[in-house]
Amino acid sequence: MPKRPLIIDTDTGCGFVHAAMLVAGCGLFDIKGACTVYGSTTAKRAAVHAAYLRDLCADYYPVVSGAEKPILVRRKNSMSPDDCSALEDTEGMYTFSPDPEERAWDFIYRTAVSLDGEAELFCTGPLTNIAIAVIRHRDLPRFIKRITIAAGTSREGNATAYAEYNVYSDPHAFKCVLDAGFRQVDLVELEFCGTAFLNSNDTEKRIPEATADNIWKSLLGSCERRRETSVRERSLVQGVADPAKTYWHDAAAAFALAIPAAVSASNVYAMVELRSEISSGRTLFDFNRRFTDDPNVRLALYTQREMFADFYFRCLRTFDRRKGG
Repeated sequence: MPKRPLIIDTDTGCGFVHAAMLVAGCGLFDIKGACTVYGSTTAKRAAVHAAYLRDLCADYYPVVSGAEKPILVRRKNSMSPDDCSALEDTEGMYTFSPDPEERAWDFIYRTAVSLDGEAELFCTGPLTNIAIAVIRHRDLPRFIKRITIAAGTSREGNATAYAEYNVYSDPHAFKCVLDAGFRQVDLVELEFCGTAFLNSNDTEKRIPEATADNIWKSLLGSCERRRETSVRERSLVQGVADPAKTYWHDAAAAFALAIPAAVSASNVYAMVELRSEISSGRTLFDFNRRFTDDPNVRLALYTQREMFADFYFRCLRTFDRRKGG
């Protein structure tokens, strides 16, 4: 079975470490490149982290730096809930300089055209790179077979009470992508993570079961410890958190990307609030078909938690037999 050509666009936070392991470990994808965007850190630092994760798999594909700021909105004190702290230690021992001659949006278009409409996009950060690519290259959507996006929420947000971080960071970019006319847009919102997660038995027993030479084991453990600390800190303020459950938005999206048949989804019309200062970046979904607009996204709703966990550890075990690059 031929592998599916994939272009990644990410801000390379701790959550993306899990997603990168799943995408590389499942064996379903031929990764054509990784583009980076601001979010968990700067786009340039994110490129260093993305290159480190690439080389960890002994793989090779280009890593290209992209947008360092949103298209229009400038957020004050907008901190990503998914930082890159577990990857910061790699910066002192690992160096990487992305090609300054090509930016992410041009790389995405050039690569998609070369694949003659078979390329897939996997986006786990603010959508600024994709929006710029659409603005500069209006015919990009016809060269993309499918775009899977980790963004949005139908209930509570993680950037504000209403908004999910990737949308809140650049709501105009999110709207631009929704309006671009991509053939298939699979949207994985925050609520989906409540069905695609690891529990304490998984993280305390199944991750340590990986062999000592598994190249991801230590890094995944560092990410999980950082997540638990972050959850406890937020719970003191918000009063809602469950450290026993590991929610990684990017990992849930990677599962939906890899095995779409395992995900219950609904074709709905999605929109984003741009004008209100209070609810800017809020995603709204027309579940009841109250508008005349045709559905523009396939919204992931539910999967079986055990299926996600089995997929996660099946991918992890493939690295028991590998050596890092």
